[in-house]
Order: sequence, then structure tokens, then C-alpha cells
Amino acid sequence: MKTVYLFIITSLISFTSFAQTGRQIKGIVKDSTGVTLPGTTIKLLTGTDSTTVITDNAGSFTFDNVKANQFSLVLNSIGYQGLRRRFILDNANTPVSLKPIILKNDTYMLNTVTISDANPIKLKEDTIEFNAAAYPVRDNAPVEDVIKKLPGVDVDKDGNITAQGKSVTKVRVNGKDFFGGDVKSATKNLPADIVQNIQIIDDYGDQANLTGIKSGEPDKILNITIKQSKNYGYFGQASVGGGKDAIPSVDGSKNDNRYVASANVFSFNGDRQLAFLGNLNNTNTNLFTFGGGGPRGGGPGGPPGGNSSNTNGITTARSFGFNYRDSWGKKITAYGSYSFADNSVYTVSKTIQNNISSTNPSTNTNNSTQNDEKLNHRFNFNIEIKPDTVNYIKITPTYAYAKVNTTQTGSSLLVNNSETVSNYNFVTASNQSEPNYGANILFNHRFKTHGRNFSINVGAGSYSINKYQNPVYTYIDGAANAPLNQFINTNSRTDSLGTSVSYLEPLSKKSYLEATYAYHYAYTTADKLTDTLNADGVTKDYYSLLSNNYNSTFITNRFGLNYRFIDKKYNYTLGLVAQPTILRGRSVMNNSSTDINTFNWAPNARFIYNFSRNQSLSLNYNGASNQPTYTELQPVTDFSNASYPIQGNPDLKPEFNNNLSIKYNKFDFATGNVFFSNLSFTTTDNKIVANTITYPKTYTPNSKLAGSILTQYLNADGYYSAQGFYVFAKPWDKRKYNLFFIGNVAYNNNISYISNVDSASYAMTTEKNIAKNLVLSQGVKFRLSIENVVDAEASTTYAVNKSNNSLKNANINNNFSSLNLGVNGKNYLWKDWTVSYDYSKMLYYGYKGATNPNILNTYVERRFLAGNAATIRLSAMDVFNQNTGYTSTQSGSYVTQTNTNRLGRYYLLSFTLKLQKFAGKKPNMGPGGPGGPGGGPGGPPPGGGF
Repeated sequence: MKTVYLFIITSLISFTSFAQTGRQIKGIVKDSTGVTLPGTTIKLLTGTDSTTVITDNAGSFTFDNVKANQFSLVLNSIGYQGLRRRFILDNANTPVSLKPIILKNDTYMLNTVTISDANPIKLKEDTIEFNAAAYPVRDNAPVEDVIKKLPGVDVDKDGNITAQGKSVTKVRVNGKDFFGGDVKSATKNLPADIVQNIQIIDDYGDQANLTGIKSGEPDKILNITIKQSKNYGYFGQASVGGGKDAIPSVDGSKNDNRYVASANVFSFNGDRQLAFLGNLNNTNTNLFTFGGGGPRGGGPGGPPGGNSSNTNGITTARSFGFNYRDSWGKKITAYGSYSFADNSVYTVSKTIQNNISSTNPSTNTNNSTQNDEKLNHRFNFNIEIKPDTVNYIKITPTYAYAKVNTTQTGSSLLVNNSETVSNYNFVTASNQSEPNYGANILFNHRFKTHGRNFSINVGAGSYSINKYQNPVYTYIDGAANAPLNQFINTNSRTDSLGTSVSYLEPLSKKSYLEATYAYHYAYTTADKLTDTLNADGVTKDYYSLLSNNYNSTFITNRFGLNYRFIDKKYNYTLGLVAQPTILRGRSVMNNSSTDINTFNWAPNARFIYNFSRNQSLSLNYNGASNQPTYTELQPVTDFSNASYPIQGNPDLKPEFNNNLSIKYNKFDFATGNVFFSNLSFTTTDNKIVANTITYPKTYTPNSKLAGSILTQYLNADGYYSAQGFYVFAKPWDKRKYNLFFIGNVAYNNNISYISNVDSASYAMTTEKNIAKNLVLSQGVKFRLSIENVVDAEASTTYAVNKSNNSLKNANINNNFSSLNLGVNGKNYLWKDWTVSYDYSKMLYYGYKGATNPNILNTYVERRFLAGNAATIRLSAMDVFNQNTGYTSTQSGSYVTQTNTNRLGRYYLLSFTLKLQKFAGKKPNMGPGGPGGPGGGPGGPPPGGGF
């Protein structure tokens, strides 16, 4: 009987298990050519239930425990037409392997397809594309909040962006420069909810993009693509806020009141897009970044909470800008911008510089207070003309103007073996203006023969520096070498002209031959006039030894021949470049001239291998010359810094750089794991290096050099550098949880010459110093992102800056390191409340007198009105009032550490109002016409995003 009961129970269990267990269904997805499609999103629908998977690297997918015999599969893959297919299986419970499912190439997806989880990353040859929908952020957030979530991309507290270890130098919107490519003007002001995807691109220039043959070092640029559904409408935001410093200044050296006011407006009307940005604040938030400008800060974006940041000094910023894009008919597209800034910067700094020498090392301590008034204008415009299907013309005029007025006071103490070499106070007043203008014309013609192409690029420009300096020295002890009161006028101007020509001839369906020629001409004049104040304190004397009129001409001719082969999985370019250069210079002071001719051969090699749509490897090698600056050539002594005069060398040869880079990227569709890495190596022939000459405290042959360290320039071989970067990202649960490992390394084999003048015989000895500098950082981050609940990140980074010198007794104070511990995030409470926090603990090692600051910035905000249009925010910045900057710099001649002031603790209350309305197409004209029922603004037909 027991046996019967056991049989019945076993049978029931087996039957129950059979009834409750479904079958396994497998399949594979391919395109029409038979290539598998990893990363395809597949949704299985059974009645009201659904399950979603993503194909693995082999294009395969598996659904386990499918209980229904009838179901539908909905497939979607980027670049392919969406597909929905129904399946009816037998009643058996055995595993099923479906026949390969074929997707057709297409540029759109079926409207009926719904994707539950967006494919986050797409790898192309020189582009990494991130789907913005895969990185959700809070409503009304700026696009910068999306960028912060992208693996391999880092945004610092000032809004500066690095991608795969390199700085992003330019931003585009829908492939066109936005505000001249200014990065933060777009990332901090464009709303995230209008963005389709974000691309990180290695850009080799317009001409290379047209021909497909790329050489040289690319720029890292960011391209933001706008959703088609946002082609028509507007977005506007205005913010205003005020507050106080928690600790008022005792001496009144800075403004104790904090204020912010900003506005931005974007108007979209098909091909016509307009943008206006304006900003006024004294919280270290710059709207634009100008080349050669002052300390870089953040920009407006979201309610202004201030920016207690990494920016040195305290900045008052006044800026605005306008960006324009439109189609002038069917054949012409025009876009450009104007940017303006008027900033004031107050900086207090202390620098300790250890000058390297085996026999005569010295330490210079410099304290200074500096006020800068900076004015910048920038205008650029682009006209693209496509008269027909085979011709393309781009005309680009540019103009920029920068002006800075500076007053600086401070002290300098130079000590050698505990003996004071010089000790003085200084006051310097200076002003400098830099007008810069030019134009560029690019023409491209595609012949009827497939692949045959001709392009020519012509550009011309002029760049000037007009500088006045009045350094006044008051000596307390030691050698009084420099003139006590100088009036230095330096005027330099470089006029340049260049052209590059490319002709591409197809050899077969897969191979091409390109012939190139490039010519560059630069003529520089540098006039330096130095006067000194007479003993009567009124009249000025011309100082001939410190004055000169110098001019130089630099000409390069670059001949190249490249062979390119393109296959489905890989493509490569092999070429050879011949580059003769001519450098001519003439000095009026001693009626001398130089004429230097060099000739360099360099291979050009580029190899791309695409293992799959989600894995690629690229190698790139190129060579290029680099001309000396006029400061390095000018053969007179510059005493604008009494302790460190500079004297150029008119006999310098141009440098020639050989660059090799390797890049490997991989994204796993099944797990979501991301791995990006790159390595680069550079060697330089005729590297322009410093020769520092230390003169004794008493030096009778030339008393002006007594006690100083003179810098001259020489050519040297043996310089090389290497850089590496990697990031590994591991996500879980549709990227709600992410773990990042990020590493950077840089190694430089610096060359310099150290000379010493004997205090008794005045004989000079010169030694070569090789300074091996290692900069290493390793970081770990964990990010938690649950939409409308929390968006937080914990991180730690350890960084090392270490140098070893070949000279004996030269390794002093040359090891610096830091540990950064941080946590930042936003918690969303009761639907409309946000609590934000950004805490970091810095631990400095090796810095003399460094503190270990705790930095906490926090705010609480409340959204209200319809559509969360209004926000009020209360911010507390640098809560512990410990924000101070420490940096170190190492070369073959010296090691420095610098401590600089930053904006400290303050409180700010701000209000922001946002309005927006978008449509995917031009509103229809209703019976009432424009403005009537159903009516709307006219305009061109839909034709692209921003």
C-alpha cells in the first residue's frame, strides 16, 4: 500500500511540475546579408504579460519558462526596420529553436514598436554614441546631468568635460558648432528632455570628414542630437538669486554679497534656430570659455545655486551671447554666434619653486595678490553651400578680441643653501590686447566616377599681441639685478596663410589612392621697447640692451601619398609624408640673421578593425613639425620677472613630433558592461628645451644677471611621453546601479640643461638633466540612479605626481600625491522637493603647509506651478569654509607647488522660472490663419533639429 501511495504522490508532483514549467525558446537575429545583430531588443508578448531581452554578442537570445503556446516577438535594432512576428507552437513542452529572424535595413522604426529599455551605446569608427533615453534625469534638468552619467565621460565641478581621458574642446548641436564650439554654453543650458543622443567624436577636420582619409591628432568633440519631435517650439529659463558670505572679509578685499542672474532662450522653427544666453554673477560661474581667458568656471543651468568649485580666485562675471542657424533657401545653410564677457578676477596665491641643480639648488617663495579685468569678444560664422549634388563650399570668417588689465603686488624670496640671494617686493601694472581674425574656405567636388574626389582648403589670418608692463621692484636684501622701474612695450603680430589640397582616386571597389599637398606660411614681427625710469623719477631712458626688433618667417611644405583600403570588418590607410621646413629670422639689435632648413620623412598609418558592432580596435600614427614661439626666438633679455629673466635663441630648429595612438572599445549588449581604453606615445626630435643658468649673488660681468636664474632655449633629442586611460563600467538592473573603475597614467621623459656660474671664477658648467615624471591616478565610483527617487554617487581617487632627476642631489620635494573621497547626489522627496549634496574630502601628501579640506555644497529646492515651471532653491556653498586649491608642476628645471584662494562659504536664495513648448512639425494653418484657431507661426517645412 505504501508503494501505491508513493507512486500516486510522485505522479502528482511530476504532473504539477510539468503543468507549471514552461519551455525554453531560443533564436538568432541576422540582417539580410547574414550578419548577426547583437544588441537587438526583443520583447515577448503573451496576452497582457511581456518579457524583454537583448541579443548577446553572437546575435542570440533565449526566453526561459515560456508557458504559452502562442506569443508574439517584437524586435528592434538601431539602423534596422522594426519587426513584429507571431508564433504558434505545439502543445509539447520541449525546448524550441526558432529559425533565424531577418531584419531589413531601414532609417526608421515602426510606430507600433515599443522599446522598454533603450540600447545605451553604439560604437562607430571614430564615434561613441550614447542614447540619452538610457540615462534618465529629472524633468527640466540640463543636458550636463545626462553627460555626467555616461561611462568614460567626466564632468568636473566647473563644467569642464573629459572623454576617454582627453579634454573635450568643442561642442556641436546636430553636427554644427554651437556658440563657436564653446562646451559649457550648450551642456549647461540645453534641456535634457529635448536630446536624442550624445556623441563623443574624434574629429580630424572638415576636409578629412569629406575625403574619409584621416591623419594627424584628432580633436575630441561632443555632438548633441536633438529629437525630431522638438523641431518646433521654444524653451526659456530665467533665474535670479542673492546671498551673503558667511564670514565677511576683514580688509574689504572682496565683495561679501553674492548674487546671480541668468537667462537663456531657445527658439526652434524647423531649420531656423535661435539661442540667447545671458549671465551676471559673482559666484565663479562663467558662461563661456575663451581661449587664453581667465579662470574657468561653471555656467548657468538649472536654478543657480552658485559654484563653490575648483576655480581659483573669485570671479565676477558679466556675459551674454547669441547663436543663429537657418537655411537660406534649399542650397545654403548659415550658422554662427557672438559671445561677450566682461569679468573681474581677484586671486591670492603662494608658490614655492624648487630649482633643480646638482651643485647650486635654490628655493623661491612667491606671494602675490592680483586683480584682473578681462574683456572678450568672439564672433564666428559659417556658410555652407551645396549648389548641386556633387559640389560643396564652406566659408568661415572669424574674429576674436581679448583684453586684460592687471595689477599685481607681492614679494619674492630666493634662497640658496640658506643664504638669501634676493629678497624684494614688487608692484606690476600691465595691460594686454589680442585681436585675432581670419577666414577659411573649403571646396569639395565629387566626380561622377564613384569615389573620385577633389578638395581644397584655403585659410588666412592675423593674430596680434600688444602688451604693456610696468614692473617696479623694491629690494630688501641680496642682489638688485633688474632695473627698479621698467616700462616694457611688446608688440607682436603673426600673419599666416595656408592651403591644403587632396585628390582621391579609386583603384577598385575597396581601395583608394590619395595625393595631398599642404602649404603653410607664417610671418611674425616682435618689437620690444624697454625704458627705465631716470633717477629724477620723472624722465625715461631708452634701454637698448632690453629692446629689439625681431622678425621670423616659418614655411612648411607637406607632400603626402596615402593608400586606403575599406572592407566590411576593417579598413586601413598607409602613407608617406615628406615635409621640408624653412625658418628665417632677423634681429635688428645686432643686425644678425638665421636661416634654418630641415627635412623630415614620416609615415602615416591608420588601422581600424571592427570585431562587431560593439567592439573595435584602432591604431594611428602620424608626424608633424612645430615651430618655435617668438618668445623662444627673441634674442634679448626679458626682466619682467626679476628673479627669472628670459632670453630667446634665434638659432632654434623646429620640433618634429612622432605620434602613435591605440584605442580599444567594447560594449557587451547582454550584460551592459563597458570597457574603453586608449594609449598614446610621442617622441620629439629637436625638442625645444630650457637651459637655466644660475648666476651668483655678485656677478660683475653683468650686474643685471646677478642673483638671477636666466632661462635660455636649446634643441635636444631624447624627449618622449606616454599617456594611457581606461574605464570599466558594470551596470545592474537597467543601469540603476553602476560600478566604474577609471585610471589615467602619464609618463614624461623631460630633457633640460642646468648651468651654474662659479661665484669666484665666473666659469660656467652645464649638465644635462633627464626628469622622469610620472602622473598616475586610479578612481572607483559607484552610482545609484532610480528615476524620480535618487541619483547619487560615491567615489574615491588616488593620484600621484612623482619625478626623478638624473642630476645628483636634485630629487627634493618632487613627490606629491592626493586622495579624494567624495559623495554627491540628489534625493527627490514628496514628488516636488529635492535635497542635493556634494561632499569631498581631500588628503594632500608632500605639499608644504597644505591643509586637508572638507568641501560640502548643498541645497534644498521646491518645484511648483503647472509643469514644474518654477523652482525656489536655498543653497549653502562650502559649508566648512575650507575651499583652497593646491597644485604641483614638474619639469626638467624645477618643481613647484602652488596654493591659491577660492570662493569660500556663502548662502544663496534663488528663484527660477522655466517655460517650454515643442512640436514635432510645423503647426497647421487653421481657418483663422496665423494666430487663429489651429493656426501658428509659418516657416520652412520640417528639416532637421537644432
